Formats: sequence, structure tokens, C-alpha cells
Amino acid sequence: MTHFCHYNSLAISGIWEQFTAWDIFVVGYGVLTFMWLKFLLIWRYFRLWALIGGIETPENMPRCINNCYDLEGFWKSWHASYNRWLVRYLYIPLGGSHTKMFNVWIIFTFVAIWHDLEWKLLSWALVTCVFWMPEILCKSMMRMPQVKTLLSESFLRELGAFGGAITISCLMT
Repeated sequence: MTHFCHYNSLAISGIWEQFTAWDIFVVGYGVLTFMWLKFLLIWRYFRLWALIGGIETPENMPRCINNCYDLEGFWKSWHASYNRWLVRYLYIPLGGSHTKMFNVWIIFTFVAIWHDLEWKLLSWALVTCVFWMPEILCKSMMRMPQVKTLLSESFLRELGAFGGAITISCLMT
């Protein structure tokens, strides 16, 4: 299927400017799925050869993107070995979960620069962090005992699913 969907040509040609919001959403979902599948196949191919050679390597795509319901879960599953490196050498030395809202900005700026020093990547990091802030705030509020006693467990679960759908949708567009 992805062989017949030329997502990069849509972006380069500028035809996407004529799309409706729904069209952009669908194409964004297709691009995200295509990228996930492409990286999954590449990493699994080389992981297979490493395992044949007796080298144990971590799984880089442990969850399908369709099973990620929030940004935190998405980024933990996307290139998991790089995520582990970022946690070990940036997140924890910067203060870990005590300074999470600050750390997210530093780490995503680093990731954008690591990929390439371009304004579009720096703006991607900024937008990702902006969309992540409400999720971090809501998750910390949901852990408070006062909120847990006030709202039922099923309502909190539904609220989390709704928020996750919004943040993942924002990631795709």
C-alpha cells in the first residue's frame, strides 16, 4: 500500500495547500504510519543480523504507533534505544521527573539539532513541546489524591484517552 502513496511528493509539490483539514489529517496519519513501517523494517533487518551474529540489541520499535495513546508513550516507543540514551545522559542529569517540564524543552531542542540544524526542525521541537505541556500538567494533576477521590477511575481513563487522541492528532498535522 505505501508503495502507491507518494507522501514526500505531496509535501514537495505544495499540492497539500489545497487540502482540507481532514485531508491533511489523513495524509499526516499516512506519513506517520509510513515512517514507522519504514524504520521498523530497517531496524528489524539489522537487528536480525546482529542476533544471528550473537549480539543482543534492544528492540527499537516496541509498540505500533496505533497503540500509543499519549505523546510520552509515543516517544518512548519511537527509536527506543535513542530514547534510552537521552534519558540516561540528558534527562536524568538535568533533574529527571523533578524538572520534567523544563527537561522536555532541552531534550527536544537537542534532538532537533542532532538531526540537523534547520529552522523547521527547531520549530518541530517547539510545537512538540507546546503540545506536550498540557499532557504533563494533566498527568500530574491526575496523580493527586484529591483528584483521584473526586473523579472515578473510568472517567480519568476516558479523559486520558480523549487527551491522547488530541495530542497524537496534533502530532500528525
